[in-house]
Amino acid sequence: MRTKVFNNLLLFSLFGIALGFFGILYEGIMYGPKLLNTSPDGMLFWKSFTSTISPLGFYIPWDPLATIVLIILYFSTSKERPLLKKRLGWSAVLQITSLLLTLYILTQINFKRSFGDLDEYAVEIPFKVVLFNILSVCRIILAAIAIAFSFKSYIQTQTEKHIIKTAGI
Repeated sequence: MRTKVFNNLLLFSLFGIALGFFGILYEGIMYGPKLLNTSPDGMLFWKSFTSTISPLGFYIPWDPLATIVLIILYFSTSKERPLLKKRLGWSAVLQITSLLLTLYILTQINFKRSFGDLDEYAVEIPFKVVLFNILSVCRIILAAIAIAFSFKSYIQTQTEKHIIKTAGI
């Protein structure tokens, strides 16, 4: 893959992963602790809130698309660039794990709490809210490390480009 295209795709992936990271960070910091109020009024408030304000813009399509691009970049990186390939690989693995945790949180916790029948899930919700907070911390950490590896990869490609440019190669 040409260097300029590779760098632009890596920058796109970095942006998409960062957008997803800030979405889950906001959700983990702002919503998580407040969700611990599992009184009937509190559950009704959050159900009404999430039906009005949807956080899906942080999840769909940019974060998964950026992860797919990151995987493509990993497989298109030659073995002659082992450090770059290793960084991209770690970033992809961590980002996929973060996305899987997000998918679990969305389908098994958030959708039931926000769009399900509160009477049916009232017994489960307190446990699920605690689980949400624990999993949110895990996915925030995974996504942050994935961003760090992606950013280091991008810096490496920019440094290599500068070295090649100044050497006249």
